[in-house]
Amino acid sequence: MTEAELQFDATTPVELVADLVATSATLSVVNPDGTQQSAPAVTRAAATLSTTITGGSSTTSVLKLASVAGIVPGTPLIVTSDGVGYACDAAVIDSAAATVALRTGLPVAPNNGDTVQGAALTASVAAPGAASIGPNFRLRWTYSDGTTSKTVSAAASVVRQVWTAAATGADVRDVLAEMGDSRSERWCAEVADRVDENIRGRLAETGRRPWAFISSGPFRRCALLGIRYELSQRGIAHGGQIYEAQRELRFAFDDALAGVIGSLSYDSDEDGAIDATEARPRFGTIQAVR
Repeated sequence: MTEAELQFDATTPVELVADLVATSATLSVVNPDGTQQSAPAVTRAAATLSTTITGGSSTTSVLKLASVAGIVPGTPLIVTSDGVGYACDAAVIDSAAATVALRTGLPVAPNNGDTVQGAALTASVAAPGAASIGPNFRLRWTYSDGTTSKTVSAAASVVRQVWTAAATGADVRDVLAEMGDSRSERWCAEVADRVDENIRGRLAETGRRPWAFISSGPFRRCALLGIRYELSQRGIAHGGQIYEAQRELRFAFDDALAGVIGSLSYDSDEDGAIDATEARPRFGTIQAVR
């Protein structure tokens, strides 16, 4: 789960996709010292997004519903069939036919009359203020379907500016077009998200926080290499030489990312300004073990 960024001077929307149909849910924003900072109200998608399988023509990958109102590509859903809840994501919606094609098929075909409900839990976290800027906050979600209760915690940081994704779905489409391939908007967005998570994870490994860089712009070349590498992981590469492409692109991505990280100004004290020390290039170190 990607670390959440709470903007210090603005309300930040947050979301959790529940793995059951929640009848109740709460959220606690926890400070680094373990105390509660706030408890925003939680909105349950299941409270408004609820419909049923109808027509008897649903399959494991396409649902025929009584209504598709409120469902858009990417909407997380839970289909309850024979007392078992199956999590899935909407991919393509046909409003005229009232059908929803799923991104990944269900293990069983649902029955006529089975319920289909929204799985998302959403909330708005009020601006924490400049004094709270820093890492190690937590979003603690607690939810229940009346029988089973669950608690999920997600890491969060209060930031001056949120990280802007270095890779986009449009970038993925452009790279695919060069290879004579094309995929859905949702598929391209998922690849871009995976690349951005990879970049953010590599930054975290260096001890640097993504949002403390002035901009994600300098990471664009890394992102384009990351897209090609991620596509190769999915069996898509120039010339069809998958394993060779994976190896070469992994090294190219690592080298490009290391070069950018070491050359950028970094607001290490998160005061909103880059002083002379923070503007210096970052020198690498070599550790030797005897």
